[in-house]
Amino acid sequence: MKTIYHNNLPHIQPIGGTFFITFRLEGSLPFQYLKKIRSELNDKIFEIKTSHYLDANQAIYNQRKIFFKKMDWGLDQVIDGTDFLKNEKVAQIVASKIHLYDGELYDLLAYCIMSNHVHLVFDTSIQLQDDEGFNLKNYTQVDEIMRKIKGGSAYEVNRFLNRKGKFWQQESYDHYVRSGKELTDIIWYVIKNPVAARLVENWEDYKFTYWKDCYNV
Repeated sequence: MKTIYHNNLPHIQPIGGTFFITFRLEGSLPFQYLKKIRSELNDKIFEIKTSHYLDANQAIYNQRKIFFKKMDWGLDQVIDGTDFLKNEKVAQIVASKIHLYDGELYDLLAYCIMSNHVHLVFDTSIQLQDDEGFNLKNYTQVDEIMRKIKGGSAYEVNRFLNRKGKFWQQESYDHYVRSGKELTDIIWYVIKNPVAARLVENWEDYKFTYWKDCYNV
């Protein structure tokens, strides 16, 4: 079973891992802006690979985090891109689809549904907790989980809006969470996104923010 994929960005998806996913609407970022930040990332990676870095892998990892922050900043700033998720009924369809697989394919830890993108954090180790023993054939990987969430929600939203065509951008940004501290930092980042975007003063006031009650943030 593959655990590393390469599209526009590498996707590292260890079995049973905890993941931070960001997925966005089709047409939510200007092409030129995305092209610019991708070019900056590729230039930095080339520089790292052709220079004498003590830890090239860590340096590349840091550059990918910078790329993500630029992308997320762009999503919060765009005022003329697609923003279907501003519609509360549309956002509720997406939220319901995310909750649908909680307890089955993952342990849902947090999410935030913004006007044009979604941040999602879940732990897939729940799939390893089988009294009959773990069977790799029954394991649903992150890319398939996202197909279920994005495909199912896109179908329902398009029906609700009476529209056709692509709803979500095909590729998602996914990050394998490596430690408990990193997980805490990520959850805070997710639930405070509306505050950073100046939509609310307190994260608790944003309707489509969720974090698992038993997880102490």
